Amino acid sequence: MQFYENLRSFKKFDDFTEDSHFRQLPDDWSVIITDIKGSTSAIAEGRYKDVNTIGAATIVVARKALAGKDFPFVFGGDGATLLAPTEKVDGILKGLCLLRNLAKNNHGLELRIGVVKMSELKSLAAPVEVAKFEITAGRSVAILRGAGIPMAEKLIKGSSEKYLAKLDAEGAPDLSGLSCRWSPIPSRNGKILSLIVLTRKDKKIYTDFLEKLGKIIPKGLESSNPVNVDLASVNSVYKNIQSESKLYPTVYSLKFSLKVVEIIMTTLVFRFNFLSMIFNSETYKNSLRPHSDFRKFDETLRMVIDCTPEQVAQITQYLSAELQVGNLFYGEFQTDSSIMTCFVDALGQGQHIHFIDADNGGYAAAAIGLKKQMQEKDKISVS
Repeated sequence: MQFYENLRSFKKFDDFTEDSHFRQLPDDWSVIITDIKGSTSAIAEGRYKDVNTIGAATIVVARKALAGKDFPFVFGGDGATLLAPTEKVDGILKGLCLLRNLAKNNHGLELRIGVVKMSELKSLAAPVEVAKFEITAGRSVAILRGAGIPMAEKLIKGSSEKYLAKLDAEGAPDLSGLSCRWSPIPSRNGKILSLIVLTRKDKKIYTDFLEKLGKIIPKGLESSNPVNVDLASVNSVYKNIQSESKLYPTVYSLKFSLKVVEIIMTTLVFRFNFLSMIFNSETYKNSLRPHSDFRKFDETLRMVIDCTPEQVAQITQYLSAELQVGNLFYGEFQTDSSIMTCFVDALGQGQHIHFIDADNGGYAAAAIGLKKQMQEKDKISVS
């Protein structure tokens, strides 16, 4: 794990285009990709929160298998890209297969899990490079680039069964620390925009887009963070118990009984400032925003931002023009609120992270538009 631990982090997101921040993933590491098969249908049925939760849970399971150590990952809405030393993969896959069983039994969702060794990607001339972006003091997230990420996805989602995890595991995944207790957070500016941008040329396309975004949003990308703390509220006790019961194989267990007590106490704390002498809920709420993973890069630029309708129009107009001249592909999804899935190791600085997506479809819905553009391009090329 020293490869990732030894990476020096950078603090300005726009700098992800700088070569100096990146290092080659070692040959003795592997790329694990998870996603929900049929997520489009689940979204249409109004079950995107379930999809999102299982997607975030894959990250939690991997971290537990790595004994809580930081590792490179990128959350994608209905799944994640995870990087780990090959010697640790079996332990991660065991936890993910337990999660796959839980997703099927409690959520009616099919979790696909695949793994490709970096040594194989290297033989295919498909590199993977990793950088570390510090979102707040003590908490960094990975930035990934290189042909190895889309190649791994292609291999895993292709017709070959070689890369899919087939382990038959029994038991329950360790999802302690994972919670989804916040109601959808309303947009302050009018629209929550989930955006996916993929260059068809070089990284300058991303630089140009970020410069344009800076003009459209003059206060900067950070000002569009959709975690509007003053508008955020905790769900009811009943709703949280109902939601988190799906993270346990059975509700008739001591673990879940203790979880119910925790949910009740948490709700009292955040709704009524209960135990304010022991725990300051306002301090924690104010830390949600800087601990939020609302923009990322894994050979594709992804972000969830709070914009005015006019800003959304300017952004999509720019991207549409760039699409027409062959510079990029993009997918977008608009709604009125964002959703937040939390992974809390502890309450201290840097010990929690919050995965952000747009409500009702988010990244998964935006990806549909992106794939459609790519398919249309292929049709034109063939004809």
